[in-house]
Amino acid sequence: MIKKLLLFLLILSITIPLADAIQLSDKTGLIFRIPINTDDREFTINATANFDIIDTEFDKNEKSLTLFLNSSIDTNLLEIVIPASLIGGDFKFYLDNTEIFPKFNQGKSSIFVTIEFSGIGKHELKLQGTTYLDIFDVYKKIDYEIDNGKIDSIISNPQTNLLMFSLINTTDTGKLSVKISDDIILPFENNEFLVIIDGIESDYFIDDGILNIPFNHNDKKITIIGTYVIPEFYEIAPLVLATSFIGLIILKKYKKLLV
Repeated sequence: MIKKLLLFLLILSITIPLADAIQLSDKTGLIFRIPINTDDREFTINATANFDIIDTEFDKNEKSLTLFLNSSIDTNLLEIVIPASLIGGDFKFYLDNTEIFPKFNQGKSSIFVTIEFSGIGKHELKLQGTTYLDIFDVYKKIDYEIDNGKIDSIISNPQTNLLMFSLINTTDTGKLSVKISDDIILPFENNEFLVIIDGIESDYFIDDGILNIPFNHNDKKITIIGTYVIPEFYEIAPLVLATSFIGLIILKKYKKLLV
C-alpha cells in the first residue's frame, strides 16, 4: 500500500482550471479560489480582490502564476495566498510587465502577498518564484559512481522525500553507487529505501554506506525514496523537519500527502 502511494506521486500531468469567484460584499470585494492541478498534485490558491480576476495561467517551467484582471475602479487591492510547496523561493512580481514590490511574507507552508495599484481597465499580474514542487538541483552535492552510463541530472524533492537520477548513455547493464548519510537521505523505519527504475520497483544492496543499484540497458530514471532527502541548501532546517514528519505520516497512516 505504501509503495503504491509513493509510485502514484511520480505520475506527471498538468491541467489549469479557471478561477471560481464568490462575492462577499462591496467593501471586501470578491474571494477567488484558483485550483491548480500539476504533475498529479492538487493545490488551491486563495485571493481576495476589489476587482475581477477574469483568467489565470500557471507555468510550471517559469514557476509563475499570471492573473488577468479587470477593474472598474482606480484604487485596486489584492490579497493572495499561494502554497509554498507549489512555487516558492525568491519571488518577483510584475504588473503589466513592470516589476513591482508588494508586501510579501513567506511562511512555512504559504506565501502571503498584498498588492495595491492604480488604474481602471484590464491588467496582467505575474507572480514568479524560483522553486516548483520543492524540486531542487543537487547534482553537485551527491557523491556517486556509475558503470556503463552517465548521470545527466540529480534532483531532490523534500516534499516527497525522493532523489531522482536521470541516466544517459546506458549502453549495457550497469550499476549506480550512491554514498548515503543522514545529511543526504534517511531510510524508512525498517531501515530500507524504496528504489524505482522507470516506474518499476527495483532491487538494491547497501555495502559500507554505499547504496548500489543495478540497472539495465536503456533505463532512464532511478528514484530513491526515504523519509528525508537533502534540500537545495543545508540551512533549511524547518523544511527538513517538516518533510521528515510527512514521511512518517505516509508510513503510519497511509494517507495521501496534503498541502
